[in-house]
Amino acid sequence: MYDFIDILCILCGAYLVYTAVVLKTKGRIIGNVLLKKGTDEKDIKDKEGFVKFLFSKVLLAGIMVMVGGIINLANTHMAGPEIVTTITCCIFAVAIIGYGIVTNMAMRKFM
Repeated sequence: MYDFIDILCILCGAYLVYTAVVLKTKGRIIGNVLLKKGTDEKDIKDKEGFVKFLFSKVLLAGIMVMVGGIINLANTHMAGPEIVTTITCCIFAVAIIGYGIVTNMAMRKFM
């Protein structure tokens, strides 16, 4: 059961990394990841500033979520110590909370 959750974390982290890459390379904002429900890309006053502000932070959050999922999945299959699972859960929590805070800051600053 927990393998499914770890794989889901890896996929969600990969999607955050993909979102950051698309944000930087194409300048396209994936609304369901970076914007609140009911807001549109047209509502952003400074799109270039929005992209610069979010790129590295979203990329870091995606990498942290992916790494946490990979380590936890490997630890489960190698029957490693439970402290590793606790640490990866903390990494995941920090990444998700940080992502939420940063995206809200960007919404307030650039909209």
